[in-house]
Amino acid sequence: MPGENVRVQGKVVKSHLTSFVSAEELRQVQAAEKLAGLPVHQKPYAFVTLKDWELVAGHLEKNLPGAIVSFEAAEGVLPWLAKEESGNLKQIFGQEVPAGKVVTLTLSQAGRNGNWQLQLDGVIMDAQKPNEANKAEEVKGVKGAKKAKGAKEKTESFAGKMVDAQVKLGGQTLPLHDYQLYSMNFIMDHPYCGIFLDIGLGKTLTTLAALAKLREEGMKGHILVIAPKTVAKSTWQDEIDKWNLPFKTQSFLTDEKGRQLTPAGRQELYEAAAAKAAKGDWQLYFASRDLVSKLVDLGPWLFKNVVIDESQSFKSPASQRFKALKSVRGRIQRLIELTGTPAPNSLQDLWSQIYLLDQGERLGRSITAYRQQYFEPTLLVNNHPVKWRLLPGSEEKIYRAIDDIVISMKNTRLKLPELTESLDWVEMPPRAKKSYQQLKKDQVLDLPGQEISAENAAVLAGRLRQLASGAIYEEDGEHYQEIFDEKIECCFYLTSNTATPSLVAYYFKSDASRLLAFYRKNGVKAELFDGSPGMIRRWNKGKIPVMLVQPASAGAGLNLQEGGHTLIWFTLPWSLEQYQQMNGRLYRQGQKKPVIIHHLLTKGTIDRHVLDSLKKKDLSQQALLAAVRRTLA
Repeated sequence: MPGENVRVQGKVVKSHLTSFVSAEELRQVQAAEKLAGLPVHQKPYAFVTLKDWELVAGHLEKNLPGAIVSFEAAEGVLPWLAKEESGNLKQIFGQEVPAGKVVTLTLSQAGRNGNWQLQLDGVIMDAQKPNEANKAEEVKGVKGAKKAKGAKEKTESFAGKMVDAQVKLGGQTLPLHDYQLYSMNFIMDHPYCGIFLDIGLGKTLTTLAALAKLREEGMKGHILVIAPKTVAKSTWQDEIDKWNLPFKTQSFLTDEKGRQLTPAGRQELYEAAAAKAAKGDWQLYFASRDLVSKLVDLGPWLFKNVVIDESQSFKSPASQRFKALKSVRGRIQRLIELTGTPAPNSLQDLWSQIYLLDQGERLGRSITAYRQQYFEPTLLVNNHPVKWRLLPGSEEKIYRAIDDIVISMKNTRLKLPELTESLDWVEMPPRAKKSYQQLKKDQVLDLPGQEISAENAAVLAGRLRQLASGAIYEEDGEHYQEIFDEKIECCFYLTSNTATPSLVAYYFKSDASRLLAFYRKNGVKAELFDGSPGMIRRWNKGKIPVMLVQPASAGAGLNLQEGGHTLIWFTLPWSLEQYQQMNGRLYRQGQKKPVIIHHLLTKGTIDRHVLDSLKKKDLSQQALLAAVRRTLA
């Protein structure tokens, strides 16, 4: 029965349990298995091959043929090993089981195809077979048997845990979670693939690691990263710089001094890229999605490797960007799509994204054929369908059709960390940066008709926090002036690319009013938390896409974990209690999904120093003074 667990024992012939194997390793394994006459392992997942195996617990609906059998891990499951020592389990992840060792495997029947697969809770090594254990009990007597039974019971129940891996690239070591390692190998093994995981789970670093490894293995051609403007300008370059990754980069958005490229400048850069391609001088280029059609028109397509960050922006088959990329799809040898919201409106949004990956192989060669197979019309205008709804069972069929080229929480059992904390950096525009530097230097900021002074460190810290979020209050304490919108744009980007409702924690009243106005302008409903039971119920039912919360109004005992699992800190408080209490609204008992906490930090401002103080749990007056001094330095 699907979901049923059984246990088998046998002697190991061969095992690969360290991690998911790469395509090259899989081919080597398959060749060796074929040569030895063993069952040939088909998928790039961890596995164990046994001989002289037998059933220990549970039952099999049909006997597996032969004295030799191979069990592989379920997709997205990274098994680990546990060795029984004196009645205790010792984790030894990262080792293989030597040939000839007797192991006990926990298996689970997969619902999709009825195969028996290794479960996450792993492998017990050095276990005695039942008949050997019985003989030992007869010799040692009842007392010894009880002791042996007690030891056995301790080895029968244990659970897997997250294991991080280290990937070495050109002398650099990248710390990757096991789900990132799995995604990295998936990208390397699949030239055309999608990584559809929530924002904040490290898709950028995972993709860069895969591309760097592929470069080491001889991948040729320029790389083009297509992303929203703010992401293309900073996020990817920041990750490359942070980890010192071996990529030479250029941008079709701005020049080296940060100035926007003119059409003539893009043409010149494109021609230079063509010259470099002819010499084998491969580089990584950035472009916004609005530039895709323009790049296609500049000349013969140069980019053999393409990454689409936030691929849902290509969801419309009628859009110019989709049509442009479709026209050069045949010249692209590797295409990686990244998104946390592949179907923001409905599963109709998937078709164009999957088409770019497989040119219509899985979901049909046209949006019409896709709709006819998986949807039914609900509204006709002049006998032409204009609205559609999913047919019963279609969602499962669609994800099953694409699960060989897409990693999604819909089609894999990846185990994610219970809590992921992300630092999301924002770049101040030059004029705002100048104002911030002036306030730091002179402790006075001149604005039209106003002069705002900071008479002491506490006041200055407050002013700097205001300005780092994009606005600053005038002397009356009621009116404020907006300085820049980049932090709000980043917040909007995060919530727009999160599939579930988001909490946004703000500090200043100006933050709330500016956020509400921006979301309203962009057609998204954001609501200000009023503390009422009715609003809490609507949030927990998933009825509020974006809810703005002031930490002081979200004290202990407020249960918001049922409504979402994403928290965005727009402005950090200078209060450890408020910071911890706000995080605890989602990251608490009863939360059923991995929690992601984003910290929006403006580069070169007091934001980073406030977060450092919160993490060190030091919010004393001395810490405040130190933060101000570091900011002024």
